[in-house]
Amino acid sequence: MTAGSPGEELNRREILIAFAGLLLGLLLVALDSVTVANALPAMITELQGLPLLSWVIVANLLGATVGVPLFGKLSDMYGRRPLLVAAILLFVVGSVICGLAQDMPQMIAGRAVQGLGGGGVTAMAITIVGDMVRPRARARYQGYLGAEYAVATIVGPFLGGYLTDAFSWRWVFLINLPLGVAALIVTALVLKLPPRRVERTIDWPGIALGLTGLTCLLLVASWGGQQYPWTSPIILGLGVAGVVLLALFVVAERRAPEPLIPLGLFTGSVSRMALILILLVGVVNFTAVSYLPTFLQIGLGVSATNSGILLFPLMGGLIVTSIISGHVISRTGRYRLWPIAGAAGITAGLYLLSTMDASTAPVTAAVYMGILGLGVGCMAQLTVVVQNSVGREDLGSATATAGLFRALGGAVGVSVFGALFTSRLQSHLTEFVPAGSLPPDVNIGFLQRSPEALRQMPPPVQEGIAQTFAHAIAATFLVAVVVGVLCLIGALLLKEIPVTDPEPEENLV
Repeated sequence: MTAGSPGEELNRREILIAFAGLLLGLLLVALDSVTVANALPAMITELQGLPLLSWVIVANLLGATVGVPLFGKLSDMYGRRPLLVAAILLFVVGSVICGLAQDMPQMIAGRAVQGLGGGGVTAMAITIVGDMVRPRARARYQGYLGAEYAVATIVGPFLGGYLTDAFSWRWVFLINLPLGVAALIVTALVLKLPPRRVERTIDWPGIALGLTGLTCLLLVASWGGQQYPWTSPIILGLGVAGVVLLALFVVAERRAPEPLIPLGLFTGSVSRMALILILLVGVVNFTAVSYLPTFLQIGLGVSATNSGILLFPLMGGLIVTSIISGHVISRTGRYRLWPIAGAAGITAGLYLLSTMDASTAPVTAAVYMGILGLGVGCMAQLTVVVQNSVGREDLGSATATAGLFRALGGAVGVSVFGALFTSRLQSHLTEFVPAGSLPPDVNIGFLQRSPEALRQMPPPVQEGIAQTFAHAIAATFLVAVVVGVLCLIGALLLKEIPVTDPEPEENLV
């Protein structure tokens, strides 16, 4: 039975074909999230957009934040397939705008549209899987989705670098056009879902309040300590506005007949704790992926290519445990031990990463990252816990809420730990690099964007900067251990409600 339509069952072959189509659509978004970073230097140079650099990332993040809950809710009302098609179209249109952009405003607009579509694709892919298979089988397929993201994280930087060097940075975006068309064709041919139209009232006031409030807080997370000081009027004003708007959002949702987010997710102890854990894992995962490459290239002095290779254990560990945990949970229906093991692995991995310095062997760093990856992979099934806490009529909204919490965790993690990392860099720079040693046009921010510039400096300066980055990243991960401990506490408090399949008369394939 698919999408909650009684009497329409999919056999295993039909599920696998449909799942392959979903993987293709999700691959677009997963690759885009990591390939763009390699194109940024060339893009900024051609478009002369250094002052607006942060908006290339922020606009995409804001679009995704809006897209995930919006598409999730609308799909509960109008069906998954039309919303998936719309999301892929939006993503492709945004990619074309970016690929043809002649200035930074056009690029930023394209990235926002990309993010909106990408958020929708992600929400729809995970939700449709939840529709197609039995509740216990969701964990297995969720493991495959997590593995695809991990593979994209490994392949993406190489693909982005190759397209930028061999053709142009524009092809990082334009390649999404043929891939997107292929995804649309596959979706039309193999994704056979019954139509759904449920007469519900769209909660437009709640949508406006919630998404505007989230946008304000995301801008605080993205700009605070980077574009503006944390105590600046802009950051304080956005923070106050975000809190007030979200408070009004909660009031509106309590009164709305069809809330944007199922409020039962926050009243149920299991789903509430699962969402908190998803947010915390988002903090850890995004922080590690964002700052480890910089440490490897500057702190340990490896090339960009080799830094990508050294990240293999992080993603490999994630792939292994996300798939294994999915299969085990599908067989047993029990999930609680996996978050506990995952939180322990995350805490251990973060602590080991905090012990690194400029003399750490790259192989040792790879082992530490592998331990962290194993821990993060064990947490991949938390979305399934959230899905199984609601009825099929709210599956899209619940899945989107889990994705929203993951994205919020990532935004908060990158911002807060980014500010800490930058602060420690400035502090250690005076300790390890003699005053006046750096050229006047070179600063910490420049080195983070262009690690290869370090090779052109005198050996004593190179060594001092390597020590600076190594000590800064160690301090950052030591503080992140606190997040790991919070994960462990939350996992221990997570109650287990065994996942069961419906009765035979309601059977899903």
